Amino acid sequence: MASFIALYRGESIGTARLVATTADSDIVRDFAERMLCMVEEEEPDAALRELSLSRRRALRLIRDDAEQ
Repeated sequence: MASFIALYRGESIGTARLVATTADSDIVRDFAERMLCMVEEEEPDAALRELSLSRRRALRLIRDDAEQ
């Protein structure tokens, strides 16, 4: 399955406009790796903590898939 990255720019998410997209595996892998390197504080809310853990697991899968 392909992974894509999109770059938007604007005053807010609602008014942002698409600038560029890519499915380049090197860029996708680098982006996922950079996101995984960011230190996250422990989330006190259990539901939000699970969302964060799931997001990180998804980033690892995307990173590993892009390496192949």
